[in-house]
Amino acid sequence: MSKLIRSPVNRNVQHTLSDSDIAQTKTHETATQRSSKRRRGSPDKSCTTEDIKNILAEWKNNENSLLNKLVNDVAEIKHQNTQIKESNKEIEKALEFLNCQYEAMRKKMELLESERKEHISQIEILEQKVEELNRTLKSSSIEIRNMSSMKNYENKDELSSIVVKTCKALNVDIEKRELKDIYVIRGKGGNNTIVAEFTSNIVKHNVIKGVKLYNKQHPNSRLNTSVIGLDGDKKRIYISEALTYKARRLFYLARDLAKTEEFKYCWVSNGKIFLRKTDQSQHMEIKNEFQLISLRSKK
Repeated sequence: MSKLIRSPVNRNVQHTLSDSDIAQTKTHETATQRSSKRRRGSPDKSCTTEDIKNILAEWKNNENSLLNKLVNDVAEIKHQNTQIKESNKEIEKALEFLNCQYEAMRKKMELLESERKEHISQIEILEQKVEELNRTLKSSSIEIRNMSSMKNYENKDELSSIVVKTCKALNVDIEKRELKDIYVIRGKGGNNTIVAEFTSNIVKHNVIKGVKLYNKQHPNSRLNTSVIGLDGDKKRIYISEALTYKARRLFYLARDLAKTEEFKYCWVSNGKIFLRKTDQSQHMEIKNEFQLISLRSKK
């Protein structure tokens, strides 16, 4: 039997495809390529359902934790607000109590201040009455100042003689029996004062009037110790109404004011102190030191 020999396959032979085959071939290749490519955004095939559940569970736990924390924070804030409200109520009660205490204290202070003013007013009235009483007691008395030549201050008879001589020098005739009382106030540097109380105010006024007239008539030789026959150096004698302690101080301050503020007149009448700025101005009675302070401030 004859052997059949196949012709060798030419591997270099290029097959020719028809148009329909080409189309099918391209479609198959294209479909194969697309099926093997992962779409964008699609989950990785390695992330399983169990992983997703775990992620969701973890997210839920986190959310629950945050929610619980928020609830706790809100509860804490509410608790703090409650405490603040209670504290505010306590503060309001304390403030109300303090306000009541303050009002009570204020009313008490007002009452005390009113009582103080009333007491001051009453004291001033009493002081004025005492001053008037002392002024009445001294209404018939005179003071003879700058007497330094007396030897026996306790001898009322000698003192009475000096007063009688002084009155005679002033053309005022009196007798010793018209002297109710007489004594000496010792001063510094031997400048002593004789206080003589007469039996009537008329005698006192006559003596004061006589002093003014004598000094006016003898401007170059006013009343002095030689006129009444006292031994020693010639010294000026001053005679005025006897004043209370308050009036004496007030008179001293008034005279100082008259010098500094140029008041023309400053005098005493019936134990009262008066000032007068000019001949045309009205006189004013000085009753207290505050009045003098007010006059100084009116510059």
